[in-house]
Formats: sequence, structure tokens, C-alpha cells
Amino acid sequence: MEKCLDSVKNQILQDIEIICVDDGSTDGSLEIINRYARQDSRFKVIHKENGGLVSARKAGIALASGQYVGYVDSDDWIEPKMYQVLYRTAVENHADLVSSGYFFEGNYITEHYDGVGEGLYDESRMDYLRENAIYDSAAEDVGLRGSLCCKLFRTELFRTVQQEISEKLSFSEDKVCVLSYVLQCSRVYVLKQAFYHYIAHPSSMVHAADTNYLASVNEIYQSFVKLYEHPAFTRSMRVQAELYITEQLYKGINSRLGFVNSSLFWLDPYYLGDIPQGARIALYGGGDLGCAYRRQLMGRKDLELAGCVDPAYESMRYSDFTVYSPEKLRQWEYDLVLITVKNPEKAAAIKKELVEAGVSEKKIRWYEQKEIFWKYAKVNGWFA
Repeated sequence: MEKCLDSVKNQILQDIEIICVDDGSTDGSLEIINRYARQDSRFKVIHKENGGLVSARKAGIALASGQYVGYVDSDDWIEPKMYQVLYRTAVENHADLVSSGYFFEGNYITEHYDGVGEGLYDESRMDYLRENAIYDSAAEDVGLRGSLCCKLFRTELFRTVQQEISEKLSFSEDKVCVLSYVLQCSRVYVLKQAFYHYIAHPSSMVHAADTNYLASVNEIYQSFVKLYEHPAFTRSMRVQAELYITEQLYKGINSRLGFVNSSLFWLDPYYLGDIPQGARIALYGGGDLGCAYRRQLMGRKDLELAGCVDPAYESMRYSDFTVYSPEKLRQWEYDLVLITVKNPEKAAAIKKELVEAGVSEKKIRWYEQKEIFWKYAKVNGWFA
């Protein structure tokens, strides 16, 4: 938490108020933020009974007095110039919202940006942004990233929007909030720069079985249904909202509900037709995706697996196979190295490392894995 608080405290833009909401913590967080408040008058502390993320954000926005407001989660941190850049961009463009990218730090670091193009959206361009706020259908990717934490909102308008967000939402509350706000605001600036560091701890990367997951998805759906009545909410937006619900159900089947048949629809097996008969394969990537590739490859009786490697091998423990250090590749005989990560930039970086380590480029394979529901959406004509 201290790294988070220090990163906010040390912003280049110093004329800020820092509102810390302690939502009934029991881990000593309140003592930490009270200490910062004693040392820096910009810190304001709210202590309340645990009510969830939406409740905490409502408490914070109620106290905010600045022209713009942003959010930082306590596990994460931000670069010194973040709010200087976002605030300057908002003021220069008279923007109601400035949206930027973020770094995702898990087993490896990746950069993530909004799918829509950089620049100012106003007047007729706002119609385009709303139409693509959930997904950029042309790119088959998100339109605006759902997270509130890489954005800057006009306080008065955001306060009104935030109060309408259901406190029953247990996830995707950010997505609902951003979509609601975009329906209400008139000027948005999309910035293709990243300042926010989202830290995915090992415990947060493993989803425990949630037998109430379908009820949670229904809460998101009910929030969307209320937005259908807004005059700016078009049929295309409804199609995207319903595709988003489809995505959440798809995630539930693959990893959230605790099904025995997990990851059933996560990995498109189209690539199997490209694997030569009788090949001996080494996998690079031992996470959930690597495990899914392994299961599918083992279904072909003519193939043989040399083994699986991953830089984070020490944290990967499986009952039926072992994940090794990438150094192990030097000792194995194989026909192909299959890179089992979804992110194309990370896959390209891994490929470069393998080539530099002496692996023939002809032996390296990576297959793009778009979410399977996009295929059904396109073939059924959901998007023109």
C-alpha cells in the first residue's frame, strides 16, 4: 500500500486532494493512511463499514471537491507525471473524460490501450465512440478499457453517474460506470500513453470457484437493461452489451464456475491442423493457456510433448506434469516450440528471445487466439 500512496503523493501535479477510503479493512490499512494524512494535509481519510467497491467509490466521490477525479487501487501504483498529463489534456481539450492506457504486471508485463483511435471525440464523433465503447468491432477488441483507474472524469458529472451504479455489482462495475458516463458526457479524449501499473498478485490471478457467478452476471445484465432506455443507446450498443454478457458467461464456463470441464471454450483448436504429424513439441508458457494447449495436443495420439517451460516455473505446480525453466530447452530434442500466450506483443518478445538463444525461427510457432464468441458474432451478422 505504501508504494501506491507514495506514487500518488509524489505526483508532479501537486495541487491535488487525495481521498483515501478505508472500506472496513482489518489488515492495518487504516493506520497506514492515517499516518500519511498526519504528514500531508492533502490526504483525507474516510473510514466506513465494508460495503464493497461501488460503495467505497460513492463515499469518495461525495467528498471530492476538485474539477476532475481519478481512481487508484491500493495494490497498484502510478507514474509521477500521470495526473499532470491527464489534467493538462482535459483542460486543453475541455474534455469530460480523458482515457489512457495501463501496464499489466503479472508473470510478465504487457501494455494495454483503448481500441478506438487516439484523439478528441465530440459532436458527431461521440456517436462513433458510443457505438464502439464496449467493443471496437472492426478490431475485435475492447473499445474503451473498462477500468476507472487509467482515466480522469469531470467530477460533478461523474458524481451523478456513480450514484446510479448498483452496489450489488461484484465485478464489471467499472465497465457499467464507464458506459453510463459516456452516454452522459459530450467530449472525450483518448490518449495512447500508459502511466498506471496494475499489479496482478498470484492470489488474484487464480479464480476460486464461484457458484454464485451466474447471479453476478445477471446483475451486470440488469444494469445494461436500464441503460437500454437512454435515448443515446442504439441497437448497435445493445448488441455489444449483449455480446459482453456472452463473454462473461463464456468466462464462467472456462474458469469462474468451477466446472470439471473448465477451459472448454477458451482455446480454438484450429491450429491443430497446422501441426505436422508425429511432431515432438515443447511448450513455452505453463499458465492456464499452456495447460489448455497441452490437453488439446495430447488428444492427438501421433504427437509427443518434450515438456513445458516458463520463466515463472517455480510458482507453477501441477499434479500431472512439471514446468521447467526456459534453460531446459537447451537439453531437449524437439521439432517445434509452441508459444502459449495470447498477447501478440509478448509472444513476439518471447520469439525474439528464443531466436537469440539459438532456436531456429522455423521451429517456433505462435497462433492467434481470438475469443471464440467473436466467430459466432461475425458469422451470424451481429456486426456489419
